[in-house]
This record gives sequence, C-alpha cells and structure tokens, in this order.
Amino acid sequence: MSEKSSDYCKVPTNEILNSLERTVPSHYGCGVRHIQFVIFLLCMTVAFIARSHLGVTIVAMTNISQKNVTNETLINVTEQIDTNSIFSEAEFIGISETDELNNNTEAENSTSKHEFQVYDWDMSIQEMVLGAFFTGYCIGMVPSGILSQRCGGKISFQFSLLINGITSIVTPWLVEWGGWKAVCGCRFLQGISQSGTYPSIQSLLSKWVPANELGAFTSYIYTGTTLGTVIGFQLGGFLAESRWGWPTTFWVVGILCILCSIIMTIFGAASPNDHKSISEEEKMFIFGDRSDKLIKRNKKVPWKSIITSKPIWATYVSNISSGCTFIFFLTQVPSYIHYILGNDVMKSGLLSSLPYIASLFTSVGFGILSDYLTNNNILSTKTARRISNSFSQVGISLSLFMSTVVTSTELVVTCLVIAMGCQMGVHTGWMVNQIDLAPNYTGAVMTIGNSMATFFIQLMPFMISNIVIDVRNLIQWRICFGIVAAWTLVGNAVFVIMMSAEKQPWNDYADISTDEEKNEHENNVIVKK
Repeated sequence: MSEKSSDYCKVPTNEILNSLERTVPSHYGCGVRHIQFVIFLLCMTVAFIARSHLGVTIVAMTNISQKNVTNETLINVTEQIDTNSIFSEAEFIGISETDELNNNTEAENSTSKHEFQVYDWDMSIQEMVLGAFFTGYCIGMVPSGILSQRCGGKISFQFSLLINGITSIVTPWLVEWGGWKAVCGCRFLQGISQSGTYPSIQSLLSKWVPANELGAFTSYIYTGTTLGTVIGFQLGGFLAESRWGWPTTFWVVGILCILCSIIMTIFGAASPNDHKSISEEEKMFIFGDRSDKLIKRNKKVPWKSIITSKPIWATYVSNISSGCTFIFFLTQVPSYIHYILGNDVMKSGLLSSLPYIASLFTSVGFGILSDYLTNNNILSTKTARRISNSFSQVGISLSLFMSTVVTSTELVVTCLVIAMGCQMGVHTGWMVNQIDLAPNYTGAVMTIGNSMATFFIQLMPFMISNIVIDVRNLIQWRICFGIVAAWTLVGNAVFVIMMSAEKQPWNDYADISTDEEKNEHENNVIVKK
C-alpha cells in the first residue's frame, strides 16, 4: 500500500498536465471573457476621453480676445500635444473643432451668451496647460508600469480612472482659486495616473485572451484609443457650446471615469482565476495548454532577462520607430500641406476625421485576418506578426514618400488616410508580439518600450527644426520625410530579423520562489515535449 502511495506521489503534476491537455476545449462561444473585453474597451475609451477633451474645452475656457490665433500657432499647439505621447493618436482633430468654436464664440460675443467664467490666458499659457498632462504621463510611466506589473492590470487601471474622475470633477472649482496653474496641476496628476494605461491593458489582455483570439481582441480593445479621442473632442465641443458651459465637460468626464472605475472594481477581474463565476471549461479554453497557470511565482520582475532578450529588443526597436513615424505624420504632414501646398486640412472637420474613421475599420480587420490565418494554419504566428508589422511600417513609409511627391491636397490627405489605416497593423505586429513573448510580464515589457519611444519622440522637434529651416523649402521637407521613412523601414527590418513568437523561458520560471518549484517546472516541460 505504501509502495503504491509512493509511486503515485512521484508524478502528480505530470498526471494533471496530461489530463488538462486532454480536456482543453478547441472552441468556446460567448462567455465571461467577452464581458471583460467590453469592460476593458469601455474603460480604454473613457480614459482617452479624459485625456483628449481639453484640446477643445480650453477654447471655451479662455477669453475671447485671446482666441484670434494664426494657423501657425495652432500647428505649434498640435505639436506640443502630440509629441508628448506615443499613442495620443487623434488629438490634432481638436484643432479643427477649435476653429469652429472660435468662430462661433466670436460671432456670439455681442450677445454675452455664456454666464460662466472665462480667463485671459494667452497661447503660451494654453500650451503649458495642454502639455501638463503629457509631462506627468512621461514622468509617471516607469513607476506606473512597475505598479501595474506588481499589483495587476485591474488595480492600476481602476485607480487611474478614479483619480482622473475626481480630479476632473474638482477642476472647475480649483481653477477659480488657482487659475491656469491649478489646471496644470490637475492635468499633471491625470497624466501620472494614466501613464500605466498601456501596461495595465497589456497585462489584462495577456491573462484573458486565448491564443487563437489574441489578434482580434487586442485590435478591438485598442480601437478605444481612437474612439475615446474622437468622442472627447465632440463631447467637449457640444458641452462647451451648450447653455451649461465648459465646466460641464469636466463634470461629465469625471462622472464617466468614476463610473468606469466602479464597473472595473465590481465586474472586472485581473485574470480568469480571479473571476468568481467563470466556468472551468471557459477557463481551460483561455489558458489552453499553458502549464504556467499551475506554477506559483512571486511578483518580482526579471528585469535582467527582459533587457537581455533579443526578441524583446526587436519589439522595442519597432516600438520606437513606429511611434516616432506615427507622431511625425500627424504633426508634420498638416504643416507641410499648409506651407507647401497653401492649404489647411485642419479647417475641414471631415478631412481631419477621415484617417481615424479608416483606422477603426483597419484595426479590426488586421485582428480578424491575423487570427484567421494563424488558426487555420495558413500562416505561423511568427509569419503573421511579421506580415502585420511590415504591412504597417512599409505602408506608412510609402505614404510619407508619396506625400512629398504629389501636389494635390486631396492626394496628401489620401496618403494620411492610408498611413493611419496601415499604422493599425502594429496592434497585431510588435504590440501583440510582446504578449507572445512574455504574457506574465507584458506590463513591464511595455513600460520599458513605451518609455524609450517617448524619449525619442521628445527629440524629434530638434531634428525637424535643424533640417526644415525654411518651412516653404520643398527640398528640406523631402529630406526630413526621407529620413523618417528610412528609419521606419530599418526599425521594421530589425523586427522581422530578430523577432520570435515563442514564449521566452524566463516567463515561466525566472521568478519562481524556490529551486524545487523551478526543477518541477523544468521536468514538466520536458515531459510535455
């Protein structure tokens, strides 16, 4: 009897693993994970509403006499907004909305329609107010990313939304006390709290998305960045022009943030293991044959393994190049159209919105197509990641080149639409590849990459100002566009050559607490193979 017991105790983990492999369902329909995805999408959208609405709201807050600004000044404001965040995305749409608000406000000046307080803030003050969020965003990125990795994506995300909500609600009262400095302080705090947004959402996706749905659901949730930005501008414009005035924008956005924080707290879960009502069958479908769910590990992040991993650095290089090119396209192509072609695309709300309408469709399309090709064994996961990333980066590089060749504003706007549509391919390229490589530490991985990308984005204005000395010199613009396009292609080439789709070994055992657990895990991996 004792001999049988002894024999049984030698192989319990292997027996469990073999049993799990036999019972993993190949398909599972709608379930708890879809509810979680809706929650994540909603929270992502509201976070970007809070991030972007001030681009329009600040126009209604400022004195009418200070609002007669030139197109060149508006472009400078756009650069201040966009070059401070790698994925600030559609924020330059707010400039076209700003023009409309300026015109409407000036026309109604004699009627004294608004009864709420406005302030004498010149453009330099407005730029500081607009940039305060991204100053906090940059400063808080590393500590927030570490916090999201240690505490889980849910906790960091829900507190981010809560802080944004409370800060937004009190802003209209604080501005009466402290003026523009109080607004800067509030936006700075919101920026710090939102700096962990991407690490948090990456961490949640890595826990909740099954391998065969990774591309599609990642793309779905990241459409919240575009939706939130566009909604933020529209909401800000509507409420600012309403009889309730600009303070209502802060209050509505604050209430939305707090509601989403409550929803995340009550209904959200950091992983399937933390959800109370998920079925075992759906849990097994999400985990698949990953044995890491059976291993207990502490919260220590394997920083050395991350920064010495060649495939991880492949995602970082592409992260930096794609982020810089994306921001360059958004901030400099409108300037190019204005100075070289003599038009201002920002004056047209439709033209400025077209790239983001296109991006919504292409983002979802990339995700669905990527999963279809990999799930049906048409392409390997590695090949699918390479193609998605290459399509994105080559497409945006060609669009950059064509923008300096064509002489029609409509054709340049078409290039802008194509570039934004292609850019969404990074969601199923380097971004989802970080989850492929290290699902347990994807928050920490994203933090490092995003920090480096933001640093390089800060250097872009210096490069541009030293090349484009005369803004009406076509040759200088072409040189600048050519350098950025070449950098994009190099970044993608590095990704294609160095990338891997295999989960890195340190993801499973680098931080297991004891040697016994590590040896057990290694033995299990050998048995599985």
